[in-house]
Amino acid sequence: MKILVTGGAGFIGSHVAEAYLQAGHTVDIIDNLSMGYVENIPAGATLHNIDITSDACTDLIMSGEYDAINHHAAHMELRVSVDKPVHDAGINILGSLRIFEAARKSKVKHLVVASTTAVLGEFVNLPADETHPVRPIAPYGVSKRAMEIYAEYERIVHGLSMTILRYTNVYGPRQNPHGESGVIAIFLEKFLKNEVPTIHGDGGQERDYIHVHDVARANLAALEHRLNGTFHICRNDAASVNDVVLALRSALGNDYSVNNGPAKAGDPAKTRGSHDLFTAQTGWRPTVDLTSGILETALWFRDRK
Repeated sequence: MKILVTGGAGFIGSHVAEAYLQAGHTVDIIDNLSMGYVENIPAGATLHNIDITSDACTDLIMSGEYDAINHHAAHMELRVSVDKPVHDAGINILGSLRIFEAARKSKVKHLVVASTTAVLGEFVNLPADETHPVRPIAPYGVSKRAMEIYAEYERIVHGLSMTILRYTNVYGPRQNPHGESGVIAIFLEKFLKNEVPTIHGDGGQERDYIHVHDVARANLAALEHRLNGTFHICRNDAASVNDVVLALRSALGNDYSVNNGPAKAGDPAKTRGSHDLFTAQTGWRPTVDLTSGILETALWFRDRK
């Protein structure tokens, strides 16, 4: 198949593009390189330096004769979304809607769309499955939920075949340590520069961390099975920020220092998801445990210095 991956020079998108190429597909990438890097693009993929909010994005989809689109381009910084919700919405809602409309008009056969369990807000049921209440508590979650609703509209009303994948906390090689997303990447970068990172809150907040290799496999499974609907992609496991710091220290062999600061607005106390629905329909399961994943990620960050 000929597949277009938006955000394919970014952290998750580049791993997804790589998985599609390894499966024998032809891959084009849209990325404006605002948060992605040319060096992330896997060999064999073709880059189009385009913003998803532009007419050029629509034109490429309409003329590209794509069989499938994988949509990972997004604004992901929670605190920036709180300060600049219009900016966040312009990318995550309007940019996504542009892609959905062009995909429908150009008769794309299937879309895989990246979302987030941030749409749930505070997790009231653990582990959270797809029936969990959806009550986002930050503009980032609101914009991604709005994107989901537009996707559901295209699927239900217009028959556009589409899988929505809600991720918990994704980590791994190539993660951008310069934004706010991804405590593992941020802390690794600071530790390796002999800087002291800040834990927001007391470090007891728990997250369901999933390795990017497992996420890429989920995107491949979603395309192969042509799933329609919304699914959680997670480990159904949780570790505190303090647990992560201990694992990072162990991986790097050094007792690095950390500071504590105020908790982040719009940040839930606990996240943990259930992947049972996706597993039942595809057979996919996460395979990378947190200790092994952190070690691999730490070595990647260390070796690129």
